[in-house]
Amino acid sequence: MLHIGIDDTDSLDGGCTTWLITEIISELSDLDLIAPPRLVRLNPNVPWKTRGNGALALVFGKGIGSKKKIGSLEDSEISIYPNYKDRRFDKKDILERVVKIVKANSKQDSQPGIVISDTYLPEGLYWQGVRSLVMQEDLEPILSNCLTFGMRGSRGLIGAACALAWSGYYSKVGELNFTWELIGYREKSMWGTLRDISSESVSKVSELKEVFSCNDQDGKVAMVPNSPCPVLWGFRGTNDKILIDNFHKLGPEKPSRWLLYQTNQATDDHFCISDILDITDFTSVWVDVSVSSKAEIIKGGHRFFRVKDSEGNEVKCAVFEPSKNLRAVVDKLEVGDEITVCGSISESTVNIEKLKIINLVPRYSKPPNPVCVCGKRTHSSGKNSKYRCKSCGKKYDRPVLIPKPPNLDLNWFEPPASSRRHLTKPIDLMR
Repeated sequence: MLHIGIDDTDSLDGGCTTWLITEIISELSDLDLIAPPRLVRLNPNVPWKTRGNGALALVFGKGIGSKKKIGSLEDSEISIYPNYKDRRFDKKDILERVVKIVKANSKQDSQPGIVISDTYLPEGLYWQGVRSLVMQEDLEPILSNCLTFGMRGSRGLIGAACALAWSGYYSKVGELNFTWELIGYREKSMWGTLRDISSESVSKVSELKEVFSCNDQDGKVAMVPNSPCPVLWGFRGTNDKILIDNFHKLGPEKPSRWLLYQTNQATDDHFCISDILDITDFTSVWVDVSVSSKAEIIKGGHRFFRVKDSEGNEVKCAVFEPSKNLRAVVDKLEVGDEITVCGSISESTVNIEKLKIINLVPRYSKPPNPVCVCGKRTHSSGKNSKYRCKSCGKKYDRPVLIPKPPNLDLNWFEPPASSRRHLTKPIDLMR
């Protein structure tokens, strides 16, 4: 088989590596795709990422039997062969053809990397790439048997190699560790202009079974990007057939080309599950803790509160304004509540991506001040002191606090789809 990994061809100003992949598939149309293209999201916390920190991988072989359509260019179909056998390729020639496309289409401030391999790369490289940092020196022994090409620093070699290390197989019996995204692309003449996708068409496809992250509960569209890139929309789900059969319902603007990707999106692969707070910048953590301070609201509507683990280690948590209703959940938390926090670490703060309430401490409200026998309302003499009537001086014991409901469920809570990270699994997909 022939594996091609590619990364870092776009920039914050535009471009899209997934669009470039469609150009590469077109150029290599004389070869047989034997698996869907893989869109692999890597550590979302790396400081040098552009937008979604996604790398791409393709697999070619000798197709056997019938084909399955997974995409369309302006004048041709893109198909894969589910059945195949291995074959040899002229890797140097293929690398030259791919390099030509990358040189013509990559952005000037990008650092493209291309890796061509005969096999999948070691899976451990993927887990390092999605959960921590990979340096170029880490790749030297892994890429010794590969063909590579890089430009302007070649940082994309890291993502390209990590993409080739993610196989997309089932990791556990009965548990899916991949999802699908069908990406539609715009006519070149439309790049950088406002996209014409109605919220009504998005709402229609969002109601389909086994699709996710199309829109927010308030109707805000989440599947249409705001950047000047070539992408028209990204249609996500756990069933590839549903995506292929229904993307035509989106509009009025229609894609000039489209392609189905197998992805690690919505898998939670970036979280390091831990029993204690292991706070390392540029990583993501999943840990059970107890609340140790009430939420503080700062300018902009952001929330900050503190939590501690079973060993007493304490850390600050942040819930930012784009998290919307998740902030209201945090506002109701009391000291002692037991929760699971899932979030990324930045400057020793956990930026929460979702949380689960495990157990709640009792809530109480203060009853009205007692009324004196003389008919006057009493007043507190200080914390934990008796109440005193200012009129006659008579003192009264503090009244018993009244239990009140927490107005919180023992459940998972998350931001709206438009504010979620690609890798974070929506709670609707969690068992």
